[in-house]
Amino acid sequence: MISEPELVPEGYFGAAELPGQRVAADDVVTEDQGPGGPRRARPGWLWAIGGAVVASAVWAGGLYAYSSAEPDLGGYRASRNLCLDAELSALTAAIGERVDRGSAWRSAHESLDDVSCYIEMTPQGYELPTDEDGNELGSLPSVSVGYTLHKKTDPGPEFEGMMAARHSAVEDTAVDDSAVDDAAVDDTTALRRVDGLGELAFVVRDSGGITLEVLDGQAVLSMSTSSDWDAETGEPLTDVSDFEPLMIEDMRALMARLKS
Repeated sequence: MISEPELVPEGYFGAAELPGQRVAADDVVTEDQGPGGPRRARPGWLWAIGGAVVASAVWAGGLYAYSSAEPDLGGYRASRNLCLDAELSALTAAIGERVDRGSAWRSAHESLDDVSCYIEMTPQGYELPTDEDGNELGSLPSVSVGYTLHKKTDPGPEFEGMMAARHSAVEDTAVDDSAVDDAAVDDTTALRRVDGLGELAFVVRDSGGITLEVLDGQAVLSMSTSSDWDAETGEPLTDVSDFEPLMIEDMRALMARLKS
């Protein structure tokens, strides 16, 4: 007596099978297995687990690629000699020619490049006074330039924190000065934001000169001017208070050069 074929729920192990069913043309047969039976669909939960594993692997791979990706330097390059890159055309026209090429310093690491430059300038017709032994007295007006290119981390939070600390120091100085005689107040100390220069820029003024601080993506730049001093009175000889527009002009030119 021929029994009815065993019924198997559709979609669980495939359709109901009949004894002696022929091998379909698209069934997979390996050499050591001989003729194989009809292929059976994998249970749904296996596909779900496989999909979850693949999705997890893709997510993990994307996370690794994101975390290990190098930041965009925005076109900035390392500087081998910042004194050569900083032409300072506007400042030299106002103050005087460079004494020499300047003193450059550089530190290169995998995570950042840090360079600086110190340049003295000689005002036209100016000569340093000397003592009886011929030793120079006093000083020359100078410009200091700094440039740090961060190649691994975002310098933004550190830069903003530094500017916030300076702002707090300026406010504290103002509060302290309010309690003393007006003649002793140094009203040249100030911190002001500069628009249109890099991502974030500030000018800091004090009795010693002007400092321009700039954040532009992964680059942090600074430029400061200092006056020359009278050897006898200790008073500044060169008025640098109006040099801010010149410093901004020279800083903009330096940033463009460091991207070339």
